[in-house]
Amino acid sequence: MAADTSFADQIAQCVIDSYRALPKRGKPTSKGSGKEEWTVLAGFVIEDTRPETSQRFKCVALGTGLKCLNTGQLRPFGDTVHDSHAEIIARRALLVYLMNQLQQSMTAALCEAPKVFDLQPDSTKYQFGHDGQLLLHLYTSQCPCGDASVESLKTAKDDTDEMPQTKRRRINDGVIRGHQDFDSLGTLRLKPGRADAIPTLAMSCSDKIARWNAVGVQGSLLAQLVHPVYLSSIVVGDLYNWQSIDRAINTRVASALADRKLPDGYTANQCTVEQTTVMFERSQATMKSTKVLSPDEEVVTADASIYWYLGATSSVALVNGQRQGAKIRRNECQTRKLWPEICKLALFHKYRELFPQSQEVSTYRQEKDRAIEYQAVKACLLESPEFGSWIRCPKEYESFDVAGVVQVVAEDSVPAELTDGQHPPPDHSA
Repeated sequence: MAADTSFADQIAQCVIDSYRALPKRGKPTSKGSGKEEWTVLAGFVIEDTRPETSQRFKCVALGTGLKCLNTGQLRPFGDTVHDSHAEIIARRALLVYLMNQLQQSMTAALCEAPKVFDLQPDSTKYQFGHDGQLLLHLYTSQCPCGDASVESLKTAKDDTDEMPQTKRRRINDGVIRGHQDFDSLGTLRLKPGRADAIPTLAMSCSDKIARWNAVGVQGSLLAQLVHPVYLSSIVVGDLYNWQSIDRAINTRVASALADRKLPDGYTANQCTVEQTTVMFERSQATMKSTKVLSPDEEVVTADASIYWYLGATSSVALVNGQRQGAKIRRNECQTRKLWPEICKLALFHKYRELFPQSQEVSTYRQEKDRAIEYQAVKACLLESPEFGSWIRCPKEYESFDVAGVVQVVAEDSVPAELTDGQHPPPDHSA
């Protein structure tokens, strides 16, 4: 799978151009005290291979970010975004775009706009891609965190010796916390990278992208209405290492699902891994290589993230998983106008508009469980030796109804190792 550099550069440039066209709100900036913010940019691009097309590449969703909520910041209402790493933000924005596209396809007689979904003959589900003529690509300005980047980080550590030595720590005998144990390859890892940070329940981006190669990027809600949507390629900027990325997102999945009989339409997808030479101006590597820093200046991670999807009136800035500037009460669900469109609750609400038959189901988790084939493939993956130690989201954070009201459920445990003893999960009973 040799990289086509010009092709990869076109994908990267498409996302970067879309990013540059967005307002400044939420983007990295120059802070006081000589600090310059950097971030990761990720985006999804649809390639139209039809000869008559006037636009081959089109960015349909993007996101930036480096943060995720720790176990003491999680809310049970589904009204905040738990994982704000760029690839995850972009994928959630993609879900909004796909839901909008599906709605257009469902009302074809009323809408003449180009569509990405077709209803297949003798099928109750829609198919993405016009018989393979539309391809989906993922661009990320930096190698996804987790297994895909450990070898590049180890090289950087050996070259600079700036990374502190920390105690190696595994969770559930199979998951490593962040930037530890660089010699352990093909292993599940948790965010964040820093070992001294408060633990989270968020699996690394490498692990999540690998899961998309099994179940598709469309998620469990849309899986009830569409066939799985798979990535054709991933285009990576900084910290590129083909062997590491291919192992993390392709080889592990192929091994985990080998000899498993999967439902029709599902497969162990193998996406092409490509490198771009296009530089994202606010990446850490670019900031350090192109900006001359004085002894009093430093490059720091951006606090905010942004999301955008094609058709949105503007991008939206998030801080701590909620709309920038929003004031919310600790034990109450936010009002609907404050929901980020990409949070679980907003996506649940949007899905209900697409599929009103689901009204009989009360909670978000129950709705996800209705995607029988999707859940079967997910189970095959998570029962495998490669992914068997996956940290799953406790039910208490997915037991809200479409109004954000938390339903009573049996307790689901947050591993004690992830609370760090000093930061237990919040008590939402009040």
